[in-house]
Amino acid sequence: MKHSCLTERLRKSSVFQRAYTGRKNVNTRLVTLYVVPRAKSERKAPGSNSSFNATRMPFVGFVAAKKVLKSAVARNRVKRRVREAYRLLTRSLREGHCDPARAAIAKTVQNTAICTDSKTESAAKPQYKLGQWYVLVFVLHAAALEASWADILKAVDECLNKAEHKYGVMRGGEPGGKPRE
Repeated sequence: MKHSCLTERLRKSSVFQRAYTGRKNVNTRLVTLYVVPRAKSERKAPGSNSSFNATRMPFVGFVAAKKVLKSAVARNRVKRRVREAYRLLTRSLREGHCDPARAAIAKTVQNTAICTDSKTESAAKPQYKLGQWYVLVFVLHAAALEASWADILKAVDECLNKAEHKYGVMRGGEPGGKPRE
């Protein structure tokens, strides 16, 4: 099965180690997200005024440790669920849904649209810019195995939002820095 070319799977152990040693992480009950920002030279797209390269999606890795989840079946199941949640959130972000988590939950769980009002849609745009990250590593906790689908979607969305607010490029500032006035 061919995956989207916008998201690359992270496979090199050296890049995983770089994410861990960078110590830029955010936590939820189900997932810990490690981020590695892009180098300054990679942030701007050629001929673009934006502060991040929107066309380049980050490399993404999903880790479920043997120490935490003993069974390979359980590890693979949790990784598949979180990978799918990330895929849905990034797809809804590209398609411009009002709130990625709510739109994905509505599509998968209830089959109804949540945001139909154009005013609500523009006001509730997602706050994170994935193009600013070089690497995203999701480390899955044991609680993710028993979590509902809606909880997993919320946890992934919350991690991305927290990373944006804690380490993201804000209004042209440096990663993790204060916004320029």
